[in-house]
Amino acid sequence: MKATIVSRIQRLEAASSVSNAPAKFRIGWLTPLPVDYAGDRHIVATSIEATKSPNIEWCQFEERPGPAPVNPVSDAFTVFLTPE
Repeated sequence: MKATIVSRIQRLEAASSVSNAPAKFRIGWLTPLPVDYAGDRHIVATSIEATKSPNIEWCQFEERPGPAPVNPVSDAFTVFLTPE
């Protein structure tokens, strides 16, 4: 029994360990929906460009009406810039 508990803990630790890959950052301008829009909304990246840094991407974002499509979890930190 002890061996099964140890092996299970090892599997759980391996599954939950943090990747050694460097974090990816996405930064860019967000085009929002009109202020008077009511309802579900989501944000999509309309363009993604590489920068001189391998872990940073410059993007253009757009807010769109409706619920967000089902997507896998992004591995990037995202910063939305707005003019206000």
